[in-house]
Formats: sequence, structure tokens, C-alpha cells
Amino acid sequence: MSTLTTVIEKAAREFAQTIIGAVKESSLQELLALQGVAPRRGRQPQAKAKARKKIKWPKCKASGCKKNAWARGKGYCGEHAKTAKAKK
Repeated sequence: MSTLTTVIEKAAREFAQTIIGAVKESSLQELLALQGVAPRRGRQPQAKAKARKKIKWPKCKASGCKKNAWARGKGYCGEHAKTAKAKK
């Protein structure tokens, strides 16, 4: 009975070594094909980000000016804020 056990152990060891050798020699694409996974080509597409809400900046108080208001210009763009301060 011990000879049958040793023969089975030897056959299993040889089988495992053959499988490990085949896996080491094969490429990644071959291994993925065995699993049924298609090989990747290039980068994966990224998930689309949500469109951001567009910010409406306040416009300059000066008549005819279409520039954005300057944060420290008290409602005026940078150019008109300088002249408004000069008038005061």
C-alpha cells in the first residue's frame, strides 16, 4: 500500500511541476485567454465627470465695462477701481 501512495505522490508532484513550468513560460495574454478575459489594449477610458455649474462672476459697475469685478474693487474691475478711488 505504501508503494501506491508514493507512486501517487510522485505523479502529483511531477504534474504540479509541469503546470508551474507551463505557467512561467506563458505570456500574460495567454493566461488571460484561458480565463476568457480579453487582453487590454491601451488605457481604460475614465468615467466622465459631472459637468460643473458655471460660475457667473459679477460684472464691473462702470457703465459700458464688461470685465469681471475685482474682489477688492468694491464692484469695479481693477482698472475702474483705481479711478474710483482717485475720485474719492
